[in-house]
Amino acid sequence: MTDDGASWMVEITGCKAPSGTEIPINSSLIDGNYEWKCMKNNNGQIVMQKALHANATCGDHQRDEQWREGSFLYECGAGGRQKLVACFAEGDEQINIGESKEINGYIVKCEKYENGTVVMHGIRKGTENGTEFHVECIDSKGEHHAADSWWIDDERFNKTCLPNGKIDVVNCISKDGIEIPLNKEIISGDTKYTCERTEDGGIRFASGPIDEVTSK
Repeated sequence: MTDDGASWMVEITGCKAPSGTEIPINSSLIDGNYEWKCMKNNNGQIVMQKALHANATCGDHQRDEQWREGSFLYECGAGGRQKLVACFAEGDEQINIGESKEINGYIVKCEKYENGTVVMHGIRKGTENGTEFHVECIDSKGEHHAADSWWIDDERFNKTCLPNGKIDVVNCISKDGIEIPLNKEIISGDTKYTCERTEDGGIRFASGPIDEVTSK
């Protein structure tokens, strides 16, 4: 209210993005990877919302750009979503997800499972009559593993090649060589170790004091 008794009102005309740019009411602004919206809701309140816009980047990679990491090919999809689109087999032969190729006597497949895990696995013809097939797994480093064999990966995980060609984790291994079965806890001295499969199909290995476990 003013000195002469007249009333006054403050009117909001827009929002301000973190960069300092003003956004008029009921409009939006793309700033970096985000789209900022300044909206008036049904109650007359002014709210500002943010969301990744369709052409957001995936780190240093632009929308629709593809790049290789190890034995896998990734693509930057809409909204900055990184997705795996292909595997690289021996000789840098590219195999798209869901497809297979015959390479040096092996039928190699790049397969994605329901939990999101992507693996390469292959089968080769037997040497006796040419009609018998032997299943082998091909890991992310391009190394071949016979069915029912096992190996240590990254000094942390004991992996095995299943008869269907899928690679699975048997247990986790601590720095001291303690084996922790999958989805189990082990206490050794004052330390508790946990090896578990997460909802997205990954493996989480953690260790720490008995009353507090931290990821490793």
